[in-house]
Amino acid sequence: MPKVFISYSHDSPEHLDRVLVLSNRLRKEGVECEIDQYQESPAEGWPKWMDRQIIQADFVLIICTETYYRRVMGTEEPGKGLGVRWESTLTYQHLYDAGADNKKFIPVLFDSKDSQYICTPLQGATYYILEQGYEDLYRRLTNKPK
Repeated sequence: MPKVFISYSHDSPEHLDRVLVLSNRLRKEGVECEIDQYQESPAEGWPKWMDRQIIQADFVLIICTETYYRRVMGTEEPGKGLGVRWESTLTYQHLYDAGADNKKFIPVLFDSKDSQYICTPLQGATYYILEQGYEDLYRRLTNKPK
């Protein structure tokens, strides 16, 4: 069973619900999926918890939105979105250590208009728009090509 971590920004209550629905669907369909919404307060603290999730995951789904992009790029208002900033720093480091060979980090969009918000190091990666691409994403995660 593949292990997946979902990295996303807390854009709105509706966005959090969409991420939860995606994670629950993946779990229901046999993918071990983790998001922060399943945790109240990890004993090791959020930064270490995020690092552990990224290290242990077979895949990290990056939910690309304008808010996520702003936070990654450091253009968000000070003090906001520190979790995304931390996770994106870890993502950049993993990609750097792998010599830019990306087998782990997958851009995922809820809406096609968000393709402009795929972060620079992931712009060359295959991305999935969930409305029409969920099955393809699921096949990639479970190594079951068409």
